[in-house]
Amino acid sequence: MSKVQSSLRKNAEIVEEALLEKTGLEGMNSLAMIELIKGQDCSNGGRGWPVAMRDRIAFPNSSECRITDANVAVTFLWTMRDAVLPKLETENLALAANFYTPSGLAAMVRNVLSNPFIRYLIIFGEENAAKESTVPALTSADAIKTFFAKGIDENRRVPGFESAAYFDKHIPTELILKVRENLELIDLNKIMPNTTLDERIAEANRLIASLPKKPPFLEKPLTFDYEKAADSLPYEGGPLIASGSTIPATWIEIMHLIYRHGKPNLMNANTDRWVKEVNNLVAVIHDPQNADLSLNPFLTPLSLEKIRAYQEEILSSFLPPGKAYTYGNKLRAYRFEAPEGVRKLVNSTEFKDFEFGRGSHLEKNVAYGVGFCEIDQLQDIIDVLKRDPYSKACVAITWHPAEELMRKHKSSPCLVFLQAILHDEKLNLTVFFRSHDMVQGWPENAYGCAAIQKTIADAIGIEPGIITIISGSAQIYNTYYRQVEEMLAKYRKPKQITSDPRGNYLIQVNKGKIIAVHIHPETQAELDRIEGTSAKEVSEAIAERSQINTAHALYLGRELAKAEEALNKNKEYVQN
Repeated sequence: MSKVQSSLRKNAEIVEEALLEKTGLEGMNSLAMIELIKGQDCSNGGRGWPVAMRDRIAFPNSSECRITDANVAVTFLWTMRDAVLPKLETENLALAANFYTPSGLAAMVRNVLSNPFIRYLIIFGEENAAKESTVPALTSADAIKTFFAKGIDENRRVPGFESAAYFDKHIPTELILKVRENLELIDLNKIMPNTTLDERIAEANRLIASLPKKPPFLEKPLTFDYEKAADSLPYEGGPLIASGSTIPATWIEIMHLIYRHGKPNLMNANTDRWVKEVNNLVAVIHDPQNADLSLNPFLTPLSLEKIRAYQEEILSSFLPPGKAYTYGNKLRAYRFEAPEGVRKLVNSTEFKDFEFGRGSHLEKNVAYGVGFCEIDQLQDIIDVLKRDPYSKACVAITWHPAEELMRKHKSSPCLVFLQAILHDEKLNLTVFFRSHDMVQGWPENAYGCAAIQKTIADAIGIEPGIITIISGSAQIYNTYYRQVEEMLAKYRKPKQITSDPRGNYLIQVNKGKIIAVHIHPETQAELDRIEGTSAKEVSEAIAERSQINTAHALYLGRELAKAEEALNKNKEYVQN
C-alpha cells in the first residue's frame, strides 16, 4: 500500500470512529453509512464504491462516485449494456452490470458486503454467450441461482461450480452466507419466460420503484484484501507455443504456460482486473475434430450439447436481439454500408478478376439491402477454394473501420481474423484473437473454430488438418488463479515421450565414435548423421541443427552421457 493510500485509509478510519461514536452501531443512519462507503479502499487504488470490477460496472459509471441508500442491483447477464441502460430507471438503482462468468460471484459478494444497502438482485437477459437453449450449460445465470438456492459447501464452493467460482480466503464464510441470506433474488427470465427484452426491462423498472425499502443488513460496510498469485518464471518474451492432440489436452498446456510464465498486467487503465498474460500465445491443435470429452479439465465442464449449441451459433448469421454481435453474424453476414460500391466494383468494365473471370459468381455471397449489404465470408472462402484449392487469399475478418478501428471499444470482437489454407492436402485453419480469456473463453472458441474448419473442409471435399489459434493477449484472470493451480495439479502429469514429430535419434557407439542418426518419425528414413568423440560434441551439433522438444532433448542428454561412458570404458552401449 502506498503512503497516500495509507494516509487516506487512516483518515477514513478516523471518520468511521467519529460516526460510530456519534450514532452508535444500531442507530447508524443512512448518511453515516454512505460516508463510510465513500471512504473505502477500492481494489483499483481509488476510493468509494463499487470496490470490485469497478471499470466493468455499467451503472454507475466508473468515474462517478454515486453512492445512495438504493436497495436494488440489476444484472442483465450477456445482453449488451447499450440495449438496456438507456431504458433502465436509475433513480433508485444501486448498481447495474453484465455478469459473464460464474467467477463473478466473488466480485458480487465483495460489492454487496461493501454496500449493505443492497437487498434485492434482479436478473434478466441473455443467459449464455451462445443462443438461448434448453440445454443446461452451467452459465453465469445458473451460478447466481445456485448460489442463492444452495449456498456454499464445506469447501466454500458453489455446488456444481466447484472449479468455476472461487471465494478468496480473506472473505469469511459467515459473511458469504450473510449475503445469500439477506439478498432477495428476482429472476425475471424465470418469471417472464415468453416476453421480450423491453417487457422485462419495464418490469425491472416497476420493481426498482416499488420494492419495499429495507435497512442495511450490516452495521457497517466491509472490504477485504486479495490473495496473491505465485510468482511468474522468467522467459525470453514473445510467443510461447502450446500444442496438443485434442482441444482439452492443448488447453491444459496453455494453462501451464500462462500460469508459469505469464507476466502480471492490467486489462485496462484504472481497473482492478489483474491477469497473468502472455503476448501472442500460439496454440496448435493437431486433432481438433476429436470431440471426446473423457478428458474434461475445464473449470466449467463442457458437454457435447453445449459445444454443439455454440458451434451452431458461430455458423449462423442470426444476431439475437440485444447482442452487439456474434462471430457467426460477423462471418456470415458481414455488414457493409456502401452496397452500391460493391455492386459497381464487381460489374464495372474496369474490374478484372484475373483468377476467376467475370460474372455473377463474384457477388453470389453478397445480400443487398437498402443502404447496406451483407457478405457471407465463409461461403465465399468455400467457393474460392473450390475454384483454387491452393489459394492463399481465403481470409475472413470481423472488424469494421467505422466501428472497431476508429473507437477500439473494449466490446469489439476478440476474434479479428481467420485464414483457411490447404497444406499437406489437409485444410488448416489459423485464427487470431486480439484479447483472450483463456480460462472461460478459449475452450468454446476452439470448438467453434473446429466447426468452421469442418464446414469448409467438408464443402470442398478435403480432410481437416490442424488449427492454430494465436492470442495477442492470452490471459488468466486473477479470479481463476487458485482454480487453475488445482486443475494443473490434477490433470497435468509427466508424459512419456515415445516419438518426436520432428524426428527421433538412434544413438550408437562404433569405431571410437558416438554416432547420432536422425530418422524420420514415420518413414524411418535417415535425415542426418552426427559423429563425435564426446557427448558434448554430439549434443552441441544436435542443438545447432535441430529443434526438438524439451523431453526429447533431456532424454538424449542422458543417452549421450551413457554412450560416452561406454566409449571411455570400452563397454557395450545399448540405447534405452
